Amino acid sequence: MVHGKNSRCEDFALIHDGDRILETGTWSELKDGFSGEVEDLGNVTMVPGLINAHVHLELSHLKGKTVQEQGFINWVKSLLANPLYDLDTEAVRKAVKEMRGSGTAFCVDISTRNCAQVAGIMDELGMGFYGCCEAIGVQVPKEGAKFFPQKEFKHGRAAGSGHSLYSTGAELLQAVKKANNEAGLPYPIHMAENTEEDEIVAHGTGEFAGMLKGAGLLADCGSKGLRPVEYADSLGLLDESTLAVHCVRVADEDIKTLAERKVNVCLCPRSNTYIGEGRAPWEKILKSGINTCLGTDSIASNYDLSMWNELEYLLRNLEISLSTAEALALVTINSAKALKIDDSYGSLEKGKRAVFATIPAHLEDLLF
Repeated sequence: MVHGKNSRCEDFALIHDGDRILETGTWSELKDGFSGEVEDLGNVTMVPGLINAHVHLELSHLKGKTVQEQGFINWVKSLLANPLYDLDTEAVRKAVKEMRGSGTAFCVDISTRNCAQVAGIMDELGMGFYGCCEAIGVQVPKEGAKFFPQKEFKHGRAAGSGHSLYSTGAELLQAVKKANNEAGLPYPIHMAENTEEDEIVAHGTGEFAGMLKGAGLLADCGSKGLRPVEYADSLGLLDESTLAVHCVRVADEDIKTLAERKVNVCLCPRSNTYIGEGRAPWEKILKSGINTCLGTDSIASNYDLSMWNELEYLLRNLEISLSTAEALALVTINSAKALKIDDSYGSLEKGKRAVFATIPAHLEDLLF
């Protein structure tokens, strides 16, 4: 069985050359004209390779080293008690292998200091990716500045991302956004994640603002009483190439703005629960028509990096019903569209990458 673009068929077969899909259909239709090796997966449901739209692989050495469900400030303090950016390449390799083993074929990795190194590991292990160099700080970018490595990879591309509205200066956020747009790349940014962000963006105050100021990372958000989405809109950061990550603290007006600007939203349900930030208004976001996808965030704020587990958590706690196609789209075609990779990922169609996953047996009843 297979869930392809929006269809399901029995006796599904996929012919590929090791890279791209050459033909799809039922085995009974294709077998007479085919000669070559055949792999029978048995009685499983085959789906497109999964996409993790938000992860921080450079933090892969921090599993179990942060506090849980104690709120953002306490989580940040526990995070900062560790050597954040001393890259553990073996931990990254292990994380990528586990992601691939659980069906993830593409991910958006956000690195603050190790973008090129992490991208190289993903490339080596055959993971499709955007390796995003995260812009953080309040410096004004110089003319002609580059915001991500100008390097070629076999399985992915380097890109830029903004850390957040409160920790990255407005001019730097705008410059990275412009660079990504010109390169045809998506623009990921953490947005409306917690109450601390609300207070900083609106008033420039609070305990977290003091921490950022002490580190020289407090961005001037204008202190005009704006909500994060309103402020991002005022900076011209919201359009169809923007990937707004988290969106826990969004009002109805914010959801309307995100929908009107055709912004893509990446929900990270388990990460928000792990930290204790609250729950995004999933139902309102999904019903608004916003192109919505899922990410795990880092292992420092989650229990694992499995997209199946992320999807299961959402579906078991969602207060509206989704069709099978709508549910699977959150980790396949919606993500591919948000990331501008739907020419190669997101569905099992001729010409696309020959990457697929199979639905774990315990999720069959939940999804069908």
